[in-house]
Amino acid sequence: MAPDLDSANEEISVPILYFDMECSTLTVNDHIAHEIFNNGYFGQWTTENSLVLEPEEILLLMDRRRIKVFNSTTNKKITSSEIVAHFTEKKNDFWSRYLVYKDLRNRGYVVRIGTQITAPFRIYSRGGKPGESVSKKVIFPLSEGEHLDLDFLDQLVNQTKIDRKILLLSVVDRLGDVTYYQASQLELDPNELEYEYRDELTPSDEQIED
Repeated sequence: MAPDLDSANEEISVPILYFDMECSTLTVNDHIAHEIFNNGYFGQWTTENSLVLEPEEILLLMDRRRIKVFNSTTNKKITSSEIVAHFTEKKNDFWSRYLVYKDLRNRGYVVRIGTQITAPFRIYSRGGKPGESVSKKVIFPLSEGEHLDLDFLDQLVNQTKIDRKILLLSVVDRLGDVTYYQASQLELDPNELEYEYRDELTPSDEQIED
């Protein structure tokens, strides 16, 4: 079970958000939405000028005690452990995805969470802003020992090549540590494709940076 990220000592001024436990995202409105987005570029705006937070963003903001989340039906406070259990039930790889997302955020990167399976996370160079800058790297999270189908890997590499981005595979080990590997396609023969992995066992920020 994931550790409880909550603490008894919480700031009184932390915004309170209400979450429908039947949903997979959390929608924020009014001035709170702008406050959350402007302080770290979390969430994505809708045409109705609402801010939609993805599961990884919800948990990280709770982890950092930037928001409090209550059940919109019962009005009871939702703990981080309950959020983890809720989203893990919907996506069994949620915890490993969250660890990768948290690691990238802790390194100071702005991370956009994509809806396409081939681009789960996109990162911007430091100082880059969504809507003003272009992300150049796509991060695909994996758990240690997880099988990755070669046909799907081919799809990942081809799509990032089309998008003119670099693909990094982020592997989460059993201790929760994240290692990044850059995958690229080598054409050795017209009828044969091989993949090259650049081992970045302990990547510095410069190795992930553009």
